[in-house]
Amino acid sequence: MSDDRLTSRDWVNAGLKVLAKTGFTALKADTLSKGLGASRGSFYWHFADVGAFHAAVLHHWREVAYENVIREIHGTAEHRLEALLDRAFRADTRLERAVRSWATAAPRARAMVEAVDARRLVYIEKLLIEAGVTPGIAPTRARLLYWAYLGFILSAARLGQADRRRLLDELARAAMSTSNHRTPA
Repeated sequence: MSDDRLTSRDWVNAGLKVLAKTGFTALKADTLSKGLGASRGSFYWHFADVGAFHAAVLHHWREVAYENVIREIHGTAEHRLEALLDRAFRADTRLERAVRSWATAAPRARAMVEAVDARRLVYIEKLLIEAGVTPGIAPTRARLLYWAYLGFILSAARLGQADRRRLLDELARAAMSTSNHRTPA
């Protein structure tokens, strides 16, 4: 691709691909320039420095990982929760794992992951309350659902369609249960 055709979005998209494939240590002007067949000058035309590029990559990840997902899910609260779970447990998790790995080494990435985690939890809690779960138990159930997702992405587990469907049905059933008390052992 010619330098004069590259936009900042092209660089950020390339950064997300490199991040998912290789990890955050590859988010450098030289590495990306070579991958795009562009000059370092093109990189620095769009970004003041590598730190500004990292910030742009993280902001775009937030858009992809949270805002776009929320905009694309429609229907009743129960349907949106089921669609959210289905999407989360079907998605390619390499980028999510890479950003979380980056967050262990970089405060800026850690702050973005924490912000996205907080927004996701609030959204899940809102869906649960709209679906009839009492506000007192909704935060706990939201955390349980989210922790199930985080465990799934960190395990890099591969589920067949039938196993995934059973898992999602059970997660949705447990999350939306109107029972708020323990069953005696």
